[in-house]
Amino acid sequence: MTLQRNAASVAQSLDCSWDQLADLTVCIAPHLACCFDLPDTGETVHVPVDAGIDWSSGTLYVRDTAALTRTSGVGRSIAARFPGSRRDVALAWGAACDQAEKGRTAVQLSLADDQVRRDREAAEAERERRLRELGNEVDQRRTATKAQAGTVAGTPRTAVILPPALSTPPPAGPSAPPVPPAAPPRRLVDPGRLRLVDPSGIITPLKPSAAGAPSARPSRYTSGTSALPQPRAGSAIPLQHTPPRPYTGMEQEKVALDVVRKALAIDDDWLRDLRAQRGLGADAVDALSRFYELKAYKDAEPDTVLLTPAEFQRAAESDDFFLVIVSGLEAGTGPVSVRIIPQPLQQLTCRPSSSVTVTGIRGAHSRVYQLDEER
Repeated sequence: MTLQRNAASVAQSLDCSWDQLADLTVCIAPHLACCFDLPDTGETVHVPVDAGIDWSSGTLYVRDTAALTRTSGVGRSIAARFPGSRRDVALAWGAACDQAEKGRTAVQLSLADDQVRRDREAAEAERERRLRELGNEVDQRRTATKAQAGTVAGTPRTAVILPPALSTPPPAGPSAPPVPPAAPPRRLVDPGRLRLVDPSGIITPLKPSAAGAPSARPSRYTSGTSALPQPRAGSAIPLQHTPPRPYTGMEQEKVALDVVRKALAIDDDWLRDLRAQRGLGADAVDALSRFYELKAYKDAEPDTVLLTPAEFQRAAESDDFFLVIVSGLEAGTGPVSVRIIPQPLQQLTCRPSSSVTVTGIRGAHSRVYQLDEER
């Protein structure tokens, strides 16, 4: 077709039919050679060749498959049927083979892209199934708990009426200068006073991350210049802007675990606290042998968290692993939130260091429970 379109005169020089060319049968002959007898001595000489055509049987012989695309191989053999244009035909054959190879490579790349897309869609569908399954479990437990509470609610209660308290103004005393109001004490939220905004939670879809964007590279150091600030003339003493934290990190983790139990409507026996078991790679395990690694934060939810090597290994080896981000645990800092992320290593960006940093928490495919503190 290329010859007929670009060199019609060459195509017309074919001394056989196009069907005869199209019907050639390819045969691989590793020891292909051309034999001829010398006229003077009668000696038979065997000369190895890359390709040859037996037109009587309609067979194209090649030494190997590589000869099919070479101009010096099959190209010359086919060009023998185009008297006066053999060089042009041989070159046209090589060009046609190159185009065919590029097309096949493009198809293979397209098929690979399609497979990646199908794998990604299958992984997203599996995470969606797990999150919905988890939500259904929570709804069933919460419904069963309400039914049990309804049977106990029928018992009458006796009201106790207290006498009204007498309000007497305090005795007047000497006036004192006004005292500035003290900063409110810092405390953790009380899980027992938390109320679920939406008992079913919400499923957040996976958001595309900018993980593939190249990171900023530091400029090369040159003598006499620096991006660092110069020291001040006086002192720069740090000040304590917030009162010291009156609770420990262990207490914060315990409150986080209780908040997760409240969000999932489960008790201590269903979700066992295993924080003291070092090297487990998870903070808790439920009755279905699913692992939960908790990351507790006193205020806003971060987008990046650290995993220890054991936690990373557990997430990589266990298909039933949830990364749970609990935020807003200090009273007054914001809404309390529980984000449950299945298969975190498949959707978060990992950056190894002494620990493993995973980024993209807020854009992960997850189930989120919001809780408010009762007033």
